[in-house]
Amino acid sequence: MKHREGRTMGKVLRRMAAGLAGLLLLVAAVLLLSSLWPLSATQKRALAVLQAPRDMPGSNGYATLATLGMAGTPGQRQARVDAYVAEYLRWHAGFVDHTLESGGQREEVTLEVKPRLGAGGNTEPFDPVLCRHATGCLARVRGQPQAVAEALLPQAAVLAQMDELAAHGHYQSPLPLDAATPVPNMRPLFVPLAAHALAHVQGDSQRSLAGLCRDAGIGRMLLGHGDSLLTSMVGGALLAASAELFADVLAELPVDAPIPEGCTTALAPLTPQEASNCAGMQGEFAMVRGGYPRVAQLAQDAPWWVTPQTAKLLYDRDRSVARVAETMGQACLPETLQAIAGDRPLPPAPVPSVWRLECAANAVGCILSGIAGPAYARYGAQQQDTAARLRLLNAALWLRGHAAQRADRPLAERLDALPAGLRGAQRPITVSADGTALEVASRARRGGRETLRMPLPPALSSH
Repeated sequence: MKHREGRTMGKVLRRMAAGLAGLLLLVAAVLLLSSLWPLSATQKRALAVLQAPRDMPGSNGYATLATLGMAGTPGQRQARVDAYVAEYLRWHAGFVDHTLESGGQREEVTLEVKPRLGAGGNTEPFDPVLCRHATGCLARVRGQPQAVAEALLPQAAVLAQMDELAAHGHYQSPLPLDAATPVPNMRPLFVPLAAHALAHVQGDSQRSLAGLCRDAGIGRMLLGHGDSLLTSMVGGALLAASAELFADVLAELPVDAPIPEGCTTALAPLTPQEASNCAGMQGEFAMVRGGYPRVAQLAQDAPWWVTPQTAKLLYDRDRSVARVAETMGQACLPETLQAIAGDRPLPPAPVPSVWRLECAANAVGCILSGIAGPAYARYGAQQQDTAARLRLLNAALWLRGHAAQRADRPLAERLDALPAGLRGAQRPITVSADGTALEVASRARRGGRETLRMPLPPALSSH
């Protein structure tokens, strides 16, 4: 009996061993096949558009923006930036190599930026009395002009250097692009809003309009020729705020008041390429790609069983980068540009599944590549709303330029004569309920707002 039980147990053990061996062979085959699996056509297409050569016109505004509000001549501030960049590059080389350590923490290099106001420094660059955005800015400044004028005094350097920034054609950080790359404080870009509103309140409306057009041009430069998604979004926000305040000022002026030179270009409708966030996504992709090589180095600090050899079964840099491109590349694809040209809603950015065969030999990379994907959809909607604001403003300017024509017709009928590019098939321009403004549906619905609004001069409204 015991002999028979022993033979039975032996058979069971042999079958278990054979099953385990078969399972190991199956796992090995899956891992091998996964490691040899080619990039998909979608991934190759996304990599191509994200790595396509970029147009960076004119001079680089990095040094001006990084030192905005700092004392000194342009040359002196450029010298400070050059010294900082050299110091940062030395630190970055050690950061990548895991050699610069101090008390268990890596050293950091920061750009010494003069605090804007007292102890607030970089986190609070301007007085709360100033406008943080265009909505309600005129009313705020008109209600306390003296307080606004006093709050602007410490911002004299910022206001003076905006002309310098406007002369540049692009923004490109000279620092290596990765997750550690510091970004200059961009809040001071919005300080001039209060100054432009104050100029109008004090009777110098032409200076107000000219300054707003200048700042709109800066926003447009950052939007279309920046180096990251953050830069593009800040540029779009500055462009939208400048356009909104420009319309508020213009609504209080006679319809024959002159428009300063340069406004037509700065406030022209956005092209599909500008409204696509493609430039920002190209920079964002470069930043993410720059950080992925360091992930492979984490094996040095991982548990003992994660050796460089076993780490290759968990992480593949090139495949991880391709998966990131699959999500980010949508902003640059021709079909996306066509949807933006038609002002159609953009589909959510694709988030590749972790259950693909390619993830068997790249589990870590597949998980990391899907973390930020779902957040990108709202950025596209925000830029589409920026484009819609400019469309509203250009419709108001067109009505203003044709004020003498069909003046006896209701405003809603006059809108029918707008050029086709301004009317909008998906989001048509309508007249507000009170007849004093033009409206269009909001796609991003920031702050819960269902519509975007652009006021009209009384002579054009149906009020």
